[in-house]
Amino acid sequence: MTDSAAGRILDKSKIYTRKGLLEVIDALPLAIAVINKNRAVSLANKSIYLFTNKDQVQLIGHVGGEAFGCIHHDDVPEGCGFGPQCLKCKLRTTVLNTMEQKEPQHMVETVMVFKNHGERHLRISTLPMILSGDEVVLLAIEDITEIKKQEQTAREKEKLSAVIQTAGTVCHEMNQPLMAIMGFAALLQEDLQEDRIQNEHLQEIQKQVERLGSITSKLMTITKYKTKGYLSEEIIDIDAASDLNLDEKVKTTIS
Repeated sequence: MTDSAAGRILDKSKIYTRKGLLEVIDALPLAIAVINKNRAVSLANKSIYLFTNKDQVQLIGHVGGEAFGCIHHDDVPEGCGFGPQCLKCKLRTTVLNTMEQKEPQHMVETVMVFKNHGERHLRISTLPMILSGDEVVLLAIEDITEIKKQEQTAREKEKLSAVIQTAGTVCHEMNQPLMAIMGFAALLQEDLQEDRIQNEHLQEIQKQVERLGSITSKLMTITKYKTKGYLSEEIIDIDAASDLNLDEKVKTTIS
């Protein structure tokens, strides 16, 4: 027997009885199921019943997507494994690769949408084994949705901190020349009191300077990290990120 052929034979240490295996996986906090060669759940621990919100009748003997409540299970009449989204399903491909290659898969991250609890971020691991004489795959599922939310929140806080620091610098640098423009515009108005057209132009300058002052005030009151699309990129949505309410039309003083 060649080394490659020997490597594909499951180690005897991975041979279990159903009772023995269930005692082991029931003591673990992860959601764990045993998937047989028909892609159906043949054994499950307590945690996976909680994860799927199903009982033994609803879970055991059912194909993965149906058993776990995948939202795409009903996309086609044939069910799990035949829909257009199934080819992209990392859970399905990870289990199938483990069956075919007789090699475990570790910490594969994916996102799935379930009927009972919506979109979830998962980390899955698999192990090929023999259960009561049959080759099966032990599937462990870790729900890391809350971890991902915390990571996203941390990233947004870091971005917000950078935005606030930048905004403070921009406002400080902008307000000085704006004050000068407003002052010179006021002086020119005094000199050109008889010139209606020039006065209108100066009033428009003052209006636009006040508008810039309003923008700097919003920049100084940014409390959230909010973005919006601009051309092909994302930019800070100043109105959504600021605590200033534009609808109130509060007149801003440049300082």
